[in-house]
Amino acid sequence: MERRSRRGFVTLAAATGGLLFAGTPAEAIPHRGRSPVTPRESDRERVNKALVREAFARQNGGGSFYDVLDEHAVWTVVNGRTYRSRREFLEEGSAPILTRLGTYLHMTPQELWADGDTVIARFEGDATALDGLPYHNEYCWVLTFRRDAVVRAYAYLDMVAVNELIDRVEAPR
Repeated sequence: MERRSRRGFVTLAAATGGLLFAGTPAEAIPHRGRSPVTPRESDRERVNKALVREAFARQNGGGSFYDVLDEHAVWTVVNGRTYRSRREFLEEGSAPILTRLGTYLHMTPQELWADGDTVIARFEGDATALDGLPYHNEYCWVLTFRRDAVVRAYAYLDMVAVNELIDRVEAPR
């Protein structure tokens, strides 16, 4: 029996690319009718997730999600470019999108995960562009916090939707 369990564990480790789970394989894989085993969230993780929820609420209330960014935050649009400050990102990264929208970008969180100082936020963004047509995108942001501010971000998004908006709608002068 022990030998069989070990073989299952080795198979699990191989199938997950070498990721190891705490506990036995039976504890690592949720079973039908049973909740998955999840570690307790730390106070820091709860605070960081709350900061992201507050930023979404601020954005959806007509404010800016980006108020949570540190002045020296480094923001990378994956398959795009890296911005070396909050100001650079706002002026050169988000402005080309946001200035083409006739309404604010409503962000609908789908899932939030936290691991220490990192929060992963998967959400949808919807707005009406200046030409009256809808803009929709799906995002996944990996946000690293220090002292209640985001200092590092990786943004995954549908660049086809962004490029279509930029090609279709002229930026206001």
